[in-house]
Amino acid sequence: MAHHVPVAPRTEERRIPGHRLGEKEMLWAWLRFARATVVAKASDLPESKLRAKLVPSETTLGGILTHLVTVEQHWFGNVLGGLETAMPFHAGDPDGDWKVAEDIPCDALIDAYRTACAVSDQVIAALDLDDTGAQTDDDYTLRWALVHVTMDTSRHAGHADLLRELLDGERGW
Repeated sequence: MAHHVPVAPRTEERRIPGHRLGEKEMLWAWLRFARATVVAKASDLPESKLRAKLVPSETTLGGILTHLVTVEQHWFGNVLGGLETAMPFHAGDPDGDWKVAEDIPCDALIDAYRTACAVSDQVIAALDLDDTGAQTDDDYTLRWALVHVTMDTSRHAGHADLLRELLDGERGW
């Protein structure tokens, strides 16, 4: 396969899913791919660049990581898994999950994201695609959550691509 731009460094964990996987395995594999992309884009940066605000919003590489921790904890942990993890946003601070404390190093943000993903993976492994998990309203299935979180993570991986290129010129898919 030809590449238009070089493959980014630190992408050892990224594997394009096989073409003949079952539905759950395919959805889960693309989620893992998107997660690994975000981690690759946020890795090996000085702390100041992780928090660098290049756009008017709270969107920074660190902010993407903290937001995606919340996404994993909400959909897989709370909604499907029945956990009661407090969310870092509220009506008075709707972007609370995008804020990064000054004293949290990059490695800790990445570790927090990987930990949230590991908890999510336990929930994903335990459910079938049509299961609604611990919810009492039975609104969301695992299938819906996998698609939603993969879409959200992939969208932010694209943001991370652009931020990383603006920060240090690193390019790659």
